[in-house]
Amino acid sequence: MRTQTNAVIQAIFKRRSIGRLRTPGPSEAELITILRSGAAAPDHKVTRPFWFVVFEGKARGEFGEVLVESLLNRAAKENFQPTSGQIEKERTKFMRAPLVIAVMALRHSEIELPAQEIISAGAAAAQNMLIAATSLGYGSIWRTGSPAYDRDVKIALGVGEDDFIIGFLYFGSLDEGVEPEPNKPELSSIVSVWEG
Repeated sequence: MRTQTNAVIQAIFKRRSIGRLRTPGPSEAELITILRSGAAAPDHKVTRPFWFVVFEGKARGEFGEVLVESLLNRAAKENFQPTSGQIEKERTKFMRAPLVIAVMALRHSEIELPAQEIISAGAAAAQNMLIAATSLGYGSIWRTGSPAYDRDVKIALGVGEDDFIIGFLYFGSLDEGVEPEPNKPELSSIVSVWEG
């Protein structure tokens, strides 16, 4: 048995959700590595049901207007009035990090798969990207919320109403001197051994 801790294992335990991330974000080469890591995720029948949309620079603010519009449409349907604070929060969501990647999982008309298979593949892709970014020295957070289930947001991202938004992954640098405590999960309450 190897006693030295593998770098991949270290990245898994080191990755923590960081709410606000600063510049610099990943370079172009690092972004490609992160995206390729996502695309390498396991998926049933090798359908590659992944769709990634990258937001950097002013695109983050522009997509904020899509998020505001979707909020206002939801509010009208559900008969509530969003506050100015809620509207501004939607408008600036993607400004919390220098890089945001929307991760989608798509249905393939030619191969029928259960929704769980498609969603699982998309989640594996998202996790691969988070681990890749951690190994490159960046912080990250996986967010969902109402926009992840919103028809208007799906349309804006170029996916179908029956496809799935797995989440919005935020990437960037941590504040100077910030070193999150490694994740140390306790297994006793979540693991059992099958005894037949």
